[in-house]
Amino acid sequence: MKKLSLIILVIMTACNNSTKVVFLGDSITQQGENFEGEGTYKGFITSLRENVSQEVELINKGIGGNKVPDLLLRYNDDVLKLKPNIVFIYIGINDVWHKYDWGSGTDIDIYEKGLRKIITDIKAVGAKIILCTPTVIGENNGEFKLNNNFKDIDTMEIMNKDLDAFSDVVRNLSSEFNTDLLDLRKKFKEYISENNDQNMPKGVLTSDGVHLNNEGNKLIADAMIKFLN
Repeated sequence: MKKLSLIILVIMTACNNSTKVVFLGDSITQQGENFEGEGTYKGFITSLRENVSQEVELINKGIGGNKVPDLLLRYNDDVLKLKPNIVFIYIGINDVWHKYDWGSGTDIDIYEKGLRKIITDIKAVGAKIILCTPTVIGENNGEFKLNNNFKDIDTMEIMNKDLDAFSDVVRNLSSEFNTDLLDLRKKFKEYISENNDQNMPKGVLTSDGVHLNNEGNKLIADAMIKFLN
């Protein structure tokens, strides 16, 4: 009986020492995990799971099409109630992109206010936060087409300025709240600058100009693992 009690105590101790990591985001995060039938595709969360200990629980809370206002509706259930140790917040592409396709993007002040609320409440439960800047919409300089929605050169320049501005919001909030920062926009721009001499709109780090290919997933996984070891 004493031996059984000791085993139970060891199991409970091991469970209490586990690290719970939540990834909060949009379809890029949602696709960060492999699902049956995806063949040689490997998402960044799948890669991370292969390279962290069994005591680290990775929880994918990415939902396609989400923007900061969508996160505000669900972060209580999807983050706070889970009592995580670490939270990656990777959001912003749709907040910019949807403005120019459907007029349903997020104004930058609303983006900042929403992130500020989410960060404040997550910090209040004692979780470590890693803020990620939004990456790219198109990997080229010039015109671009995503999901058959054409963007001329002028529109692309405006979208890229917006992505830079939204990334600055993330950087400033990281500094203000003393969170960790994963500057993915900077990493993507540097990598594309060095590896896209043919000025391709996709295929370097993304499959369509937004969503990640294997190389893009690897870049993010390699950057995120440093926060988990």
